[in-house]
Amino acid sequence: MYAIFGRHSFSRAPPTNHFWANQSLALSTKAPYPYPPSDHISGTEMPVCYELLQIQQLTRHGARYPNLNEMQRINRVYELLRPVVPPTWIIDDLVDTSKAGLLSRAGEQEIASIAERTMLRYRRIFDKAILNPESVRFVSSDKQRTRVSAQTFRNVLSEDNPRLPQTTVIPQENDTMLSMYHICPAWIRDSQQLKQHDAALETLKFDILYGSQILWMIDFRLGGLRTPLLMGDADVIYRLCGYDLSLYQNDGRWCTLLDQTMSEYFELRRDIEYSRVYGPYGAEVNKRMACVLFTDILADIDSAMANPDSATSTFRFGHAETMSFVSTLLQLEDTLGKVNTPITGNMSLSDALDRGFRTTVLAPFSTNLVIELYRLGRSTGYVRFLLNERVIRLSKCSHDICPLYVLRQMLAAHIGCNFKEICQLD
Repeated sequence: MYAIFGRHSFSRAPPTNHFWANQSLALSTKAPYPYPPSDHISGTEMPVCYELLQIQQLTRHGARYPNLNEMQRINRVYELLRPVVPPTWIIDDLVDTSKAGLLSRAGEQEIASIAERTMLRYRRIFDKAILNPESVRFVSSDKQRTRVSAQTFRNVLSEDNPRLPQTTVIPQENDTMLSMYHICPAWIRDSQQLKQHDAALETLKFDILYGSQILWMIDFRLGGLRTPLLMGDADVIYRLCGYDLSLYQNDGRWCTLLDQTMSEYFELRRDIEYSRVYGPYGAEVNKRMACVLFTDILADIDSAMANPDSATSTFRFGHAETMSFVSTLLQLEDTLGKVNTPITGNMSLSDALDRGFRTTVLAPFSTNLVIELYRLGRSTGYVRFLLNERVIRLSKCSHDICPLYVLRQMLAAHIGCNFKEICQLD
């Protein structure tokens, strides 16, 4: 272990119990939303000389309660560790099956905060919507956590404009845009095979290399256990830290068993499977799962370029899986990191830290991707991308403001796709 971690090897000392100090913890899909720097809140950083025509925003739902499968695993860890942890560490809400998968109050508040900043940043778009409410639309997948996230976002915007349209909810059995993985037989087959074979093998490599020291460190910080922990139990502790921060803004419970380096290696373990099942290092179908979504987005963009006065800005609400498929189609692993190779259980420290596919960055709770559409002159279109309210530059673009034709070239093979054909079994 020390040979891999080097000078970053695990510290014996528990981390400082301060919420803001733990914003650097890499907590994968259970990570709290990364708060933007203050200069991104004012809404004044629009590029000069360009006319903003439209925005397309895709947002993951806010922080939710664990799903039923997670609750079963949490219950096991609760019973195992109840004798050695303070009673305040056992949170009944996290095993209350009536709340399984539902949006939390903290999740609603985070979505509302993002909506407030969005309204400030894109004042021109929402001023236009006062005269033409149909110039803004809201679309959600058919899960409570996405429906309520969309409604919360809309409610903030409608305080100034109560005539904004209601959210369009796509029934799951027809949803090829936001929860497409539920209705794609080819992806379901391939993802199960990857979980059982390639991802399982790489996870085993990781556990053999790092598992004993991870488990020893957690045992040490708990004061010694009579019943040894398994790596699956350690993974639950890692998730509980994420839920503590995302739902309760509390880093004084399960997060005291981790440190930054431990969290980065837990994230690596998580990303081995996630990058294969939902990301760029899995089946070929992964690269096409977001094709219907981007066909819809490009149709909105084409309409805006043809008739700017009737441009429609769309706010879509989906899932971590949606964000990962979008990231895969846009090749964000090239944009966000220096290393774009399949994530393995024995990859080097430098490659692990430099990889572009990191779920803490791509898919924390409330993560959002914005495509801003600009016009320069009368007909030249440009786009700019923001991930979690920070400007990013696509790998195919030479500047932050990127000619629209570059995006079209990137997506050319995917626009107008036949989702049924893509997903049919051989």
